[in-house]
Amino acid sequence: MPSTPVAIIIRPIRLRDPNEEGRTSTNLELFFDLVFVVTISAIAQQWHHAVTTGHLQHGAISFTEMMFGVWWAWMGFTWFANFFDPDDVPYRLMVLVQLLASLGLATGIPYVFQSDDFRILVGCYVVIRLVMSAQWFRAGHANPPLRQFCNRWAYGILLVQIGWVAFGFGLRHLTPAQTIPYFVLGAAVELLIPWWAQRAEEPAIPHSEHVEERYGLFTIIILGEMVLVASEAFNTALTDHKHLATLMVGAISAGILAFCLWWLYFGFLGEYDLTRMRTAFIWGYGHFFIYGTLTAIGGAMAALLEQVARDDGELGRTVMALMLAAPVAAFLATIAFLRTVSEWANCTRWLLAAAAILAIGTGAGAAWGAMWTLLSVCVATAAFLASEIVTKWKAAVRRRQNQGAA
Repeated sequence: MPSTPVAIIIRPIRLRDPNEEGRTSTNLELFFDLVFVVTISAIAQQWHHAVTTGHLQHGAISFTEMMFGVWWAWMGFTWFANFFDPDDVPYRLMVLVQLLASLGLATGIPYVFQSDDFRILVGCYVVIRLVMSAQWFRAGHANPPLRQFCNRWAYGILLVQIGWVAFGFGLRHLTPAQTIPYFVLGAAVELLIPWWAQRAEEPAIPHSEHVEERYGLFTIIILGEMVLVASEAFNTALTDHKHLATLMVGAISAGILAFCLWWLYFGFLGEYDLTRMRTAFIWGYGHFFIYGTLTAIGGAMAALLEQVARDDGELGRTVMALMLAAPVAAFLATIAFLRTVSEWANCTRWLLAAAAILAIGTGAGAAWGAMWTLLSVCVATAAFLASEIVTKWKAAVRRRQNQGAA
């Protein structure tokens, strides 16, 4: 029949079963992550530049604003793909538009850090979000019981983009500090859209395992940026014989630190029922700090390794040490916060470890310089990881003994 090819190419976007077994990320989702990480790399590079040149206030504001935009654009795609099963030609072409716009984000990020010009970045971000709005309209049309839920997403996204256009194109005369109130307002509205949509009469239920996998995969990609920093330091060490030993120690420390952070995230984050909306929101929004701290750690490691190679820097030793120790401590504190909604409620050790790493890393760096910052933060983080492994092992032994006794 003539309608058959159209039915194959274009089909309704149906709701996925939240209890579906064996649900994994699609090839398109993985490709989306790989393209999006280019923007993460751009943010890390610009943060690295801001640290090495001493523009901390300007860099911190731009870093936070850019990180939110990239994270939220990724979040929108991830949650929509979790709720629904879209894989027709229009959906793929619309995702292609989002991928091209994400490359535009990476192009626009340096302009924000260097000249406070948001036009390219905001323009590309708005394109990504408008496409997302269209996807929600399609889903609402194909799922009448969920129409209110989908339309709240769609109209909310659509309306808030007006504010972002005004922010990016109408507030060009403002300094970074002056943009903060406008950015906070826009970000708050964006964060409220999912909450508002979820309060519809019949909201969709997320697939818990798929969400955890998607967030974990993106975490691995960001950790890969940190490994890349260590690799580049090795390459630098091979050509800079003057600082070969210290660069090698710093690079090895950076690589081990990235590995420890990976283990702490995937080995000790806990189990979550993300079909519960409160848990899903805490998990999803909490990952902004996971991704932000990991990106900041990558940029800080690059800045410290550069300082080791050149033996100079615009910032003092204490401030440079804080640039690494603070985000590592914040990473552990964020996991402690996320663990409070899982089965492991006692997170005191994690907060104490965060404080210890902050103190040890800052003190060592202030006393002896950049290489000692990398080494001390690495050793302290590895020591905490070892203690958690032993604690977890002892708990498992006790459980087996109690089960045997019963």
